[in-house]
Amino acid sequence: MSKKLFAFISIFLCTLSLSSQSYSPYENPDYLPFERMVYQPGRNFHTSIRQFRFDELEAVGSTDSALYSAIRVPEGKLNIFKRFLYDDLLQWENDDFKVAINPLFNFEGGKETTEGITTFTNTRGINIQGQLGKFFSFYTDVIETQAIYPNYINRFADRYDVIPGYGPRKDFGDNGHDFSQATGYISFNVAKYFNLQIGNGKNFIGDGYRSLLLSDVAYSYPYVKATATFGKVKYQALYSKLLQYEEDKATQDHRFPGKYSVTQYLDVNIGKRLSTGLFSNVTYAAADTTGFRGFDIYYLNPMAFVRPVEYSLGSPDNVTLGFNGKYVAAKWITLYGQFVLGEFKADEVFSRNQWWANKHGFQLGFKTFDLFGVKNLDVQVEYNHIRPYMYSHYTPIYAYSHLQQPMAHILGANCKEYLGILRYKYKRIMFKGQVTIARYGDDFGDGVSWGKDVLIGNTNRPHEYGHYIGQGLTTDVINADVSLSYLVNPRNMLNVFGSVRIRKATSSEQTLDTQWISMGVRTSLKAFYKDF
Repeated sequence: MSKKLFAFISIFLCTLSLSSQSYSPYENPDYLPFERMVYQPGRNFHTSIRQFRFDELEAVGSTDSALYSAIRVPEGKLNIFKRFLYDDLLQWENDDFKVAINPLFNFEGGKETTEGITTFTNTRGINIQGQLGKFFSFYTDVIETQAIYPNYINRFADRYDVIPGYGPRKDFGDNGHDFSQATGYISFNVAKYFNLQIGNGKNFIGDGYRSLLLSDVAYSYPYVKATATFGKVKYQALYSKLLQYEEDKATQDHRFPGKYSVTQYLDVNIGKRLSTGLFSNVTYAAADTTGFRGFDIYYLNPMAFVRPVEYSLGSPDNVTLGFNGKYVAAKWITLYGQFVLGEFKADEVFSRNQWWANKHGFQLGFKTFDLFGVKNLDVQVEYNHIRPYMYSHYTPIYAYSHLQQPMAHILGANCKEYLGILRYKYKRIMFKGQVTIARYGDDFGDGVSWGKDVLIGNTNRPHEYGHYIGQGLTTDVINADVSLSYLVNPRNMLNVFGSVRIRKATSSEQTLDTQWISMGVRTSLKAFYKDF
């Protein structure tokens, strides 16, 4: 069946008039050059679907002007030194193709003063992107890293055997980590309104710093993404292959068990300021008690909503539904929010007995630009609230996760979080300050699930009623970070930086303090979340 489907898609593509469109590679939330351009009244840009497409960005403004804001680029042909400072390092272009190559790296050193850990990061990589003729665009990158991190990241790595955002790791020296990651895609515009992207990477749905629907905190995964855009309406169907990590297979030549994820998202712009989005996802194992299932063809139809289909199959799978909203109140402020639902039973919800399966969460936030009339002074404030057992399933492999990490919020579930971010840019100098305050209820390691870890089956729960956020091992976290950087090359976000992070996690069992000072030089294209 899969061979016939592949052949059909190939023939279909060859018979259409195709043009290619590339996607913005700027995924690091600390360096988002196009945000202030798209969050404006009347732009009708579908901001909740990321990555952004360059052709859609160009329809609302100049991407070069946004990227090189307040930075003067020398005129004429650039030599290799000037290219290193202002443009792609290597580039070939004519009427038929365009190819650009840039280095990726992070050479960072630091000190975690509480435990006396000398930290470092040694990341090397390359990205290649381009357009060949009128038929397709492409992007690929690969990075290899050896690193020693402060205590709290080390404990995450020891617990899950993965680096947050980067996936499986190996030992490096006595207390270091060795890991890698590769991403890439090819993209086609099929006729006028449709885009098809085939790749291996991450996706994000939402207008916030976090997403309770689909976020980029997990490891890269293979996917096929079909997008249709009709003016103020944008629809996306995303078919992904995820993996369930098993520790006993990590050191052997065995495949991790697979599972599939089908995501549908419909975003509608209403008037000049309001956007609403409807989200649905189903996650299910490639093999179950009936045998090998593979990709279920019942979920292939992008126009059939997954919940009725899942119900018609006997309701065996893990379905997540949600809503995303945005209101551009003025040129300088945007309000946004999300609601996510894992299960709903009206009598249990309204009884206020805190039933375990009242699985839902919400997000509220706002972001400002040029606050108080100060150019490039931006502030973002956000609150996230997720009840226990959200995203989990009675069978662990059905959880909304990939390689030991949740596909939504980095903390999983059973958590609430306040965060505030201040950014200021003056020419090439960038300042960022962030404070994150969170409470979550961790598990005790005795096999009983208190609802935070989405990887644990929810059948072994302590009781049916009386569940609340923070139950279990109540843990309070304060994570503050201040960084100052000098932008060398906006094209690949090459910057020299220094940062100070102070973190404190307190529970009834222990208090873990972190005081981390670091500095280095890096290309800040990728997201690596350290605020958990």
